[in-house]
Amino acid sequence: MRKYHVWFAVVVLWVTGVASATGQEMMTWTSTEGRFTVQLPFVPINQIQQKTEEIPLQGTDKGTRHEFWVEVDSGPEFVIYFVMYDDYPPDSTNEAPQVALARSRDVWVKGMTLVSDKAIDLNGIPGREWTASNDHANMTARQFLQGSRLYSVVVLSSKGATATLTSQFLNSFKIQ
Repeated sequence: MRKYHVWFAVVVLWVTGVASATGQEMMTWTSTEGRFTVQLPFVPINQIQQKTEEIPLQGTDKGTRHEFWVEVDSGPEFVIYFVMYDDYPPDSTNEAPQVALARSRDVWVKGMTLVSDKAIDLNGIPGREWTASNDHANMTARQFLQGSRLYSVVVLSSKGATATLTSQFLNSFKIQ
């Protein structure tokens, strides 16, 4: 009987270890149209959410927003890893890149407290990295402005959730 308990404990620990490791696997997602690659938490390909929509701008100008995301559920807590890119008309991005990036950041953090913010770059492409939070959620983001395309790489998590793959996800983002 004792051997059975030891064997059962070993199997439970092995299964728990495999399930835990599986939850940490990443897969490369490539957007040919978006000209980027990123590592997303591994999910079946049909669970990667995608959406494209028109975004109204000043006057009659319009932009196009493309979103890709994976939501990791753990009960009432959530972690969402997503990449978004907005294509604007070429003449709508006349301001300095850091000014445009700060303006975009301010839209994202409305209703949140900005915890950190700094200018960064990705192989010469100007960017910003920031974190924000409120009573319900935490957000960590990197944004890059390449010409008239704005890339946003974001991790959004509920207060009770731990976004363990944040650094790996953000660091994996590459513009092609």
